Amino acid sequence: MRYKTIARLAVLVPVLMVGSACTDLALEPHASVSNDAYFATVADFEAAVVGIYDEMSATGYYGRSIHLMSDIMGEDIKQNSSANRYQEFADFEGQLVSGHNYEYNLWRDAYTAINRANMVINNGETFEPPAALAGDFRQLIGEAHAVRGLVHFDLAKMYGQHYTFTGDASHPGVPIVLDMDITALPSRNTVAQVYAQAISDLNTGISMMTDTRDGAYMMSTEAAQAILSRIYLYMGDWSNAVAMADAVINSGKYSLLSGSALVDIFVAGNTSEAIFEIPMSADDTRGSDHLGGMYRDSGYGDYLPARDLLDLIDPADVRWGWFDVDGALAGAYASHRVDKWPTDQNWDNVPVIRLAEVFLNRAEAKARLGQDGAAQADLDLIRQRSMPTAPAVTATGQALLDEIALERRIELGYEGHRIHDLMRNKQGYTRNDCTGDVCSMTYPCQYCILPIPQLETDTNINITQNAGYGG
Repeated sequence: MRYKTIARLAVLVPVLMVGSACTDLALEPHASVSNDAYFATVADFEAAVVGIYDEMSATGYYGRSIHLMSDIMGEDIKQNSSANRYQEFADFEGQLVSGHNYEYNLWRDAYTAINRANMVINNGETFEPPAALAGDFRQLIGEAHAVRGLVHFDLAKMYGQHYTFTGDASHPGVPIVLDMDITALPSRNTVAQVYAQAISDLNTGISMMTDTRDGAYMMSTEAAQAILSRIYLYMGDWSNAVAMADAVINSGKYSLLSGSALVDIFVAGNTSEAIFEIPMSADDTRGSDHLGGMYRDSGYGDYLPARDLLDLIDPADVRWGWFDVDGALAGAYASHRVDKWPTDQNWDNVPVIRLAEVFLNRAEAKARLGQDGAAQADLDLIRQRSMPTAPAVTATGQALLDEIALERRIELGYEGHRIHDLMRNKQGYTRNDCTGDVCSMTYPCQYCILPIPQLETDTNINITQNAGYGG
């Protein structure tokens, strides 16, 4: 596929929908399927929604890049001697690297997912479903709204500074794209505007969704609420973060895993702890380009867990099972590999949000509100489910917030959280176990967000580049 701007990505939808549910496209040539011809039945809308999820599973998005690029900018990963993929982001290089285009791939895949959601939402405005299928149709439109909100938020956190970087979040975010206009050259909305749009879409989705289709593999009311708990936490809106987390936890639909079930959480997939995750089966697998392939010795093996994190984990903690000793690693590169995604078939699912994070979101928000006892209880649940002998948390105030941050670092490691937690807390770090060119980061950090893809800035005269990035 040749490169396209945001607006031109619109023409890809729905003609590039994939999956067994989309075989009706054969009714017209794939390059000329009209909206009227495609969106003729509720089943067509369902197939189009499947296409949104499929795009989210792309290697450039949740299949690998969004988690990996976030984590290699933190201090809990070190580069293997063979590392070259994504290395420019690990070393905070200000030059765009030709040939890789990782920042473009995420931009492309995320906006393609948005445009697929737009096709569903906008065509749904004039579609009259049969009465017997009205509930199913409303569910599908709700899913499209909720996913569109999530993707706008993902783009804002990757290409824009964190919400509290300025007092009113008026710094540049990303373009909000809600309509199909292949001639548009959109400018960047502020981070405040993008977050507001994400919240609006997620709430619209919540108001429309009544079903949980295919478990955690598709958006649901609780998935949207869980994502909102994260968004409100990033905004510093502690009360709403608690409210959304409460809604998910009190739904009774999810439960925390422990023991070997926790170690294999992404191998099994769609577990009781999974709220929204990207499935990877024999049909979906991204091969060696899967997220796990960047860590395993049977894949590319480019990145290794730093001792900075390993030294924080008690050997009695079952989460040691997320790491594996590799005797072939020596010297500065010894001694472990990340093993959260262990299967050689690359069938491990990729998390978007799970129950453990929701508990930690609530713990932090309650601690910020001065509700230390409730925050301690949530933290104990997460810590003691992986190590029952862990003592109860007694810390209060800032010490309690530090304990919660530590638990987020361990529990959510390699799931794309660390750099965003550091930035929203306005913290730098030193990489003590460092094998790259850059071993520290100070806040504020202009290279802790991605550059706007050069192919976009070259084509779209209305879009501006992030500070510090050259051509």
